[in-house]
Amino acid sequence: MSQVPLHIASVFPAPSLEDWRRLVDKDLKGKPFTSLQSTLEGGLTQQPLYSRQDAAEAPPPEPPGVAPYLRGTQALGLTEGGWSVCQEYAGPDVASAAEAMRVDLERGATGVWLCLGAPHGISVPDADTMARLLAPVPLDRTPVCLESETEGLSAAGFFLSAAERKGVARSSLRGCLGVDPLGTLARTGVLTGGLDAVLAQAAPRVTSLRESAPGLRVLLVSSRAVAEAGATPVHELAWAIATGVEYLRSLERAGVSPEVAARSVQFALSVGGQFFPEIAKLRAARLLWSKVVAASGGSPEAQAMVLHARTASGTKTQRDPWVNILRATAESFAAVVAGADSVSTSPFDETLGAPDEGARRLARNTQLILRDESSLNRVADPAGGSYYLEQLTGEFARAAWTELRRIEALGGMSRALVDGDIARVLAETRVARDKALRTRKLPLVGVSEFPHLGEAAVRRAPRPASDVSTVKAGSALPLQPVRLSESFEALRDASDRYQTAHGVRPRAFMASLGTVAEHTTRSMWTANALAVGGIETRDQHGFADVAAAVDGFASSGASLAVISGPDALYPEWVPALSAALKAKGARVVAVAGRPGEHEAAFRAAGVDLFLFAGADLVALLSSLHQQLGVS
Repeated sequence: MSQVPLHIASVFPAPSLEDWRRLVDKDLKGKPFTSLQSTLEGGLTQQPLYSRQDAAEAPPPEPPGVAPYLRGTQALGLTEGGWSVCQEYAGPDVASAAEAMRVDLERGATGVWLCLGAPHGISVPDADTMARLLAPVPLDRTPVCLESETEGLSAAGFFLSAAERKGVARSSLRGCLGVDPLGTLARTGVLTGGLDAVLAQAAPRVTSLRESAPGLRVLLVSSRAVAEAGATPVHELAWAIATGVEYLRSLERAGVSPEVAARSVQFALSVGGQFFPEIAKLRAARLLWSKVVAASGGSPEAQAMVLHARTASGTKTQRDPWVNILRATAESFAAVVAGADSVSTSPFDETLGAPDEGARRLARNTQLILRDESSLNRVADPAGGSYYLEQLTGEFARAAWTELRRIEALGGMSRALVDGDIARVLAETRVARDKALRTRKLPLVGVSEFPHLGEAAVRRAPRPASDVSTVKAGSALPLQPVRLSESFEALRDASDRYQTAHGVRPRAFMASLGTVAEHTTRSMWTANALAVGGIETRDQHGFADVAAAVDGFASSGASLAVISGPDALYPEWVPALSAALKAKGARVVAVAGRPGEHEAAFRAAGVDLFLFAGADLVALLSSLHQQLGVS
């Protein structure tokens, strides 16, 4: 055997981008190159390939720990102790939340994020209640962050009082007191006294705690309200930075310098289901905040963003909720790769009510596995150097900066909320996203794709109902949370009610044409699409003639018949079969596939609707429900 080393790079010439492009154009066979591009939410375009040439268009980023902190705020990343496993707690009551914190902190969690105030969080009306809530938390070594439904000043006072009762020096406290007036305005539509009045009250605490508790930040910029209302990643990023800008300005009017104010702000962003774009979003957030603080006169140290990332609520489903474990894992992974200082992973059953201990354990262990077994904390800026992610980060930063300037031209984030601009943009976003969901261009596993009609229901104690319907004069319209899966889950709920009332689910008879090889692909697709609406189908192995198919329908007990098979058989079979099925009592006859030029003839023969990829599946299934008597 030869001992001469083989240098692959010297044997094969390095292909150029032009060489690759020529081969791609050949394979496309006349299709435009743009067909390989994909559009991301926020107007960004994703290319099929990124190369050194893309990276050469921008100067190399500074190393981790150096402003503008695109690659992280620490020189060695989070390689020492890792990020903070900072789980969220929202009740349903003080005792259960305290017990959940005790268990989590004993078993690997390193931080606490408290959601306070009705209707979504823990009710903490006084310092005594706060002391009971924090009883199991060692405040001298555990970061605690508050996020309140109200403006947060009262909760901040209760927290400091509880720490004093426990004998913990303020210099040992770490975390955030959660004063987020614009977050309150977005969630509830009301901000008593206005932004300047709230931050004028907070200003003395900002100044005093900067000296006595440097590890404790007073202000919170939480994107929870806009993210849960359906904001795109670009809008979420831009509006968070716009909120931070307004806090800096308002505090400066109250006599707090931008240097001190910037060191008193913590950010909390959501991480959704688009893995790489979410990484780019968080990296761009640090870059943009550094630019903002620098423009305000802040030092490089003040420009460093403290960033908490939470897994998104809108991506989680009630149906087949076990898939939420995978969604939360991917979202947590993205947050860690992007360099978040702390991460909270939502329990898989959060959409069903108060999570149980098993769900919290899975959520907590997700991060522990990423840290201790996958060793993600041993790499500084894992995303650094990727041509794709570096380019995408820059595009996110530029797009968000453009939106930030638009918000500034309107008068700032508070004016955009009060005047309804944010609500308008969110409504437009939801329309576009809903179209992608309804046509399954944006699939939801377990809900709009591969639904499991026989799944065992996961039961949880319900959370208190939300009531934010009252909007006071001069206030903003409350931003309503939405989940991607809601329209499909409504169809499944209707199917469940039908089953409860009739003992069976709504059924469809599959009139499959031709051999198994000829009809199986389309028949399986059709059965999956019907199951999305909770409509059961029975396996059929193909019929050789109209009479056999009609006999099969007559014995099925179904009132919906779906003709499925190869397109070549449709012109001959569909008119005769649909007419015969209607004559035999079929209330509805559907055909799987696009009708093309035969649509008029098929409808004249009795076909009611057509099921095909790219159609509005929610509308089609809703129509079937109505015709089958499913409420």
